[in-house]
Amino acid sequence: MRIKHLIHTLVLGGLLMAGGCTKDFKEINTNPTLITGDVIQPGLLFSQAIKGVVFEIPAQGLIADYSGYYKNPSAGNIFLERDWGNPYNTFFRSYLINMAEVIRLTASDPLKANQNAIARISKAMIYQMLTDCYGDLPYTEALNNVAQTILQPKYDTQEAIYTDLLKELKEAAAQLDNSSSQISFGNADLLLKGNADAWRRFANSLRLRMAMRIRYANPTLAAQHISEVISQPLITTNSQNITLATLNDGNSANNNPFFTRNSTQPNNMLVSFTLTDNLKKLNDPRMSILARQANSPIAGYRGVPLQLGPTQQERYATDSVSRMAVSFLQPVYTIVVMNAAEVYFLRAEAALANLSNEDEQTMFTEGIKAAMSQYGVAGSDINNYVASASGILVGTEEEKLEQIIVQKWLGIYYNTYEAWAEFRRTGYPRIWTGETLGDTEGNIPRRLTYPVAELLRNETNVKEAISRLSKGNTLMSKVWWDKKAGLPMLHPRQGMYPPEF
Repeated sequence: MRIKHLIHTLVLGGLLMAGGCTKDFKEINTNPTLITGDVIQPGLLFSQAIKGVVFEIPAQGLIADYSGYYKNPSAGNIFLERDWGNPYNTFFRSYLINMAEVIRLTASDPLKANQNAIARISKAMIYQMLTDCYGDLPYTEALNNVAQTILQPKYDTQEAIYTDLLKELKEAAAQLDNSSSQISFGNADLLLKGNADAWRRFANSLRLRMAMRIRYANPTLAAQHISEVISQPLITTNSQNITLATLNDGNSANNNPFFTRNSTQPNNMLVSFTLTDNLKKLNDPRMSILARQANSPIAGYRGVPLQLGPTQQERYATDSVSRMAVSFLQPVYTIVVMNAAEVYFLRAEAALANLSNEDEQTMFTEGIKAAMSQYGVAGSDINNYVASASGILVGTEEEKLEQIIVQKWLGIYYNTYEAWAEFRRTGYPRIWTGETLGDTEGNIPRRLTYPVAELLRNETNVKEAISRLSKGNTLMSKVWWDKKAGLPMLHPRQGMYPPEF
């Protein structure tokens, strides 16, 4: 009965309400046998969890604003402490708990070793997204089976979480087996159809991402994992990108989230000043691919800055601002989880920091080429760009790092979780903010605050986690890996209005 109740909660509370993401995934909404533990299909639990978290990646809430990609005109003061818009509960209750159940259901069957490894890799990705938002989280005492549930789990430090996530990715990549005897997720694996080689590349690439994330906080651990993984199979071509295409199948839950929002709030799909500012300075051919010109011919491509005050808003009225390109607003849209461009830019940074023997300029060039070709930029335009000043690393190590991170930020366009994390880790791209200061003195928040409901139900452990934060449960407390000196850095024209050169 305990197992039956658990599966009933997992499936009816998560799967049926989430809807499907492929034609195969529609079985989730119709199969009546899913509510008993003896017949539960791990693949369908996996589908629900991976579909849900991937749809979170192009977030349109606070994280989209913090990433620098988007300006939501109806969000109000986004630098205020608030309890809504937190991904905490959704990630734990809908994604992590289901992925943990897949791991348990496949752990004892050698023929499901690949399913188990794939779920471990996916769980690591989801946990990274969440810990990057908050810092310390329930980890070792969380997501147990129903018989071992701990109602008030302790909060592990982010350092301990990252250390274990890196270990999980290393072990899961080694666990993947190319044998034909392995029982595949097949179409239930919405990302890679159970392909062991593809999942191995993904695991290694995620491991590189995580190792780079901690390089200022634990250089020794970062260097260890980078040195081990840099020669392993990684995502190197756009054909290997990890993606998920939305559907136009009559179920709005499967539509592109941008399309859904634009259908009801077309004046809210605004691109940021940070985007247009960087594309203009770099003379980048992706401007018309990522943004539309304002209705006013005088304004041209004018992105909207964050936190404009009352006296600053007239310049950015409805007809004077750029919106997302139409291609992003269709019912069918390909959400990019991880791409070759990001991996090349990670490798460029590793080379720049002497954490690998690769050449930073070569990796930087390949990253730009992959990022531009992903959007169909003409080969001649790509070649001209990489030969121009925008494509050549120059200056001090820090100036080169800024070039790498800005190009990575452009290359992973609309991976909002990753962009916000990299901004906090490195300080780039520099983001101009207006005169509405909020609770952060005009700075982009360094983390999300723990939800009030979590404080109420797990007070002792949450307060212990808060005690480890330098500024308490506030937006400006830094998470563990946020250790680079001199952050946050200001935009060169911070305090000047208008911000455009």
